[in-house]
Amino acid sequence: MSEQKALQFLDKNDLECAICLERLTEPKTLECLHSYCFHCLQSLIKTSGKLKCPKCCKMYDDLNQVDLNNFTPNEMLSYQVKYVKKIETEKPSECPSCDNQPEYYCPECQIYQCGQCIKVHTIIPSLKDHSLYTLDKSDLPNKCKIHGACMLEFYCRSCSKSGCKKCEHVLSCYKNEHNVIPFTIAVDEFNRNATKVMKCAKEIKDKLEGTRDTILKEKSDMESEFKLCRKAIELQEENIIKKVQEKTRALITDLEKIYKENKEVVDDRVRNIELKLMKVNEMLPLINTMMNQPEERETLKSHEANVNVVKDEVLKPNFHESIFKRILIHSFIPFRNLDDMINLEGIGKIGECLYEVAKGDRLFTLPRGQKFAVKVSSSSVGSETSLLSATLINESGEEFATEVKYQGSGEYKITGRPNNGGDWKVEITCRAEEIKGSPVNIKVEATGLVHIIDNIQLQQVDKNKVLDVISDKDGFLIVSSVSKHVLKLNQDYLFIGNMKVPNNVHVFCMHQMGDGHIVHSDFLKKTVVMCDDQFQQISTFGKGTLKQPCGLTVNKETRTLYVADCTCHCVFKFNVDNGELLGQIGSPGSKGSQMNQPYGVTVTKEGNLIVADCGNHRIQMFDANDKFMRILVGRGMNDGYVDSPHHIVIDSEENMLVSSNNKLQLFDKTGFFIKRIDCNGRLSAPLGITIVSNQPRRVAVANYAANNVAIYNY
Repeated sequence: MSEQKALQFLDKNDLECAICLERLTEPKTLECLHSYCFHCLQSLIKTSGKLKCPKCCKMYDDLNQVDLNNFTPNEMLSYQVKYVKKIETEKPSECPSCDNQPEYYCPECQIYQCGQCIKVHTIIPSLKDHSLYTLDKSDLPNKCKIHGACMLEFYCRSCSKSGCKKCEHVLSCYKNEHNVIPFTIAVDEFNRNATKVMKCAKEIKDKLEGTRDTILKEKSDMESEFKLCRKAIELQEENIIKKVQEKTRALITDLEKIYKENKEVVDDRVRNIELKLMKVNEMLPLINTMMNQPEERETLKSHEANVNVVKDEVLKPNFHESIFKRILIHSFIPFRNLDDMINLEGIGKIGECLYEVAKGDRLFTLPRGQKFAVKVSSSSVGSETSLLSATLINESGEEFATEVKYQGSGEYKITGRPNNGGDWKVEITCRAEEIKGSPVNIKVEATGLVHIIDNIQLQQVDKNKVLDVISDKDGFLIVSSVSKHVLKLNQDYLFIGNMKVPNNVHVFCMHQMGDGHIVHSDFLKKTVVMCDDQFQQISTFGKGTLKQPCGLTVNKETRTLYVADCTCHCVFKFNVDNGELLGQIGSPGSKGSQMNQPYGVTVTKEGNLIVADCGNHRIQMFDANDKFMRILVGRGMNDGYVDSPHHIVIDSEENMLVSSNNKLQLFDKTGFFIKRIDCNGRLSAPLGITIVSNQPRRVAVANYAANNVAIYNY
């Protein structure tokens, strides 16, 4: 009954939302006690990012979507809305006591009455305190304003007037042959036109709201950009101030050093003069006491000699010169061009931030499942937040997410992973506009065997089988086979040369230094040779120490060369620049840290040494201080294990590729098995391996028994 009482004082505007101007739907009440539709509040937060009460303008900065969902619905308003809707939809067409349209509803009596009959209702003592609800008159039947009980039946298009049968102006319209039509037709025509206008207005409203929402979103983006730009300017200022302060401290340090040096010179000069003064002052009273004593002639001669020594030094031409002629006088000389630069250029400028895909990353090939990385440069630096957006799209138009990370110095990296073969592309946009170099096109190939170089025997002079393969600084393949010739192939795997090495040198295993030089083990002389890219010898070392050198690698940071020796059952260390022996790792045996015919070696990013312990059928790891760490991969014929491992390489993702008895496998740097690479093209005693490219991930394998080189995507 309390809800019914409240209807007596209810204003219909109280049930309208001040945002959509329609009756409340799922009303929610804010702390300021103003209520709005739930969906209207959602729209406000979504478009503006924050909520401001339209009635009292109170700000709710911390209110988000989750908080709004947790708001308790206003059950009273919800009930009143439902109750009013029920009352108005069940309203009869006529007052039960007369033919007039009902205008009021009594919830307690549950009757509808017109304006005349309700007067009786309010006079009766037992009924006069009942709460009455005023009905909405918008859907009242059209009655004639002059003849209230009569319905409107005519409409004159010429006069734009409506009327009933009793209206005189209707007869006049007929007499004057005006365009008179039934009122219902006029209502239908008017309603159709009004509906068209409302539809048009609604479309305009939707467009305006959409444009407003877009502008508000762009305004929010603009404010974010402004804040980021301001932060970048302040950061630039801080960096310049920091650098100026560092340079200032360095100048003052230099000045203090110069002052100290000059002060020492001056102090030495003063001490020298004071010593001479002290000598003279000591002799003066002695000479004075000798006056009138000719017998002190010898003593006087001694004093005279001492005085003459001081005299000779004092009378030298440069003795009385100013000390400042003998020291450098310094003054501060400011850089004028620094002033000019600051005055003309300032610390930077405000301009449009431009993004561009690195030229080498605009088109590439990947094996299926490999993660790609695209580099993007920006003209703006100092902010980790980017306006970049990147989408990975396959041939069917399906879109997949990517990750955009700021790398510093205005550089960004976009990564993603195509999940199947075909042609893919990465669309990279800034504010919905594609940047320079977008889209990036990606061709995704199948993994496994992609090529076999099987005509090696025709190119070989010594007819030995292939042992090792490396990729040189230009991406060409170089193949060795324990002979005095090495083969060279271009990036299309075509033979372009047969290089002869110096006499009495047989190339066994090789390692590309990265500066164009190559180190290789000499099977014939039992040494290690450093040569140029044409295999012309530069230096040799290890003679007398090495017995059967096999695999070798260089730590570029420490300039340490590691050489696996199958006969000595250890790994020797040399200084790669001068050939000095630095020590050895391991000893003969099968325990941890011991070795049996070690063959291949490689170095991790952390400086750890990994050894293919061939005779013990395992992969071992030693730290940068040559201390044994652990066995990474154990013995076995199944995948995930090794049998007679020969070569190891580390790829760009720090994974290990290992060639062992008839297979090529991929492990992570901890020894966890990832996959078998040669599943669709079996190998026959594979030995040397080298990374051909990173995008796609491609490896070349010296397939010893078959005397060919196999190329795999992995």
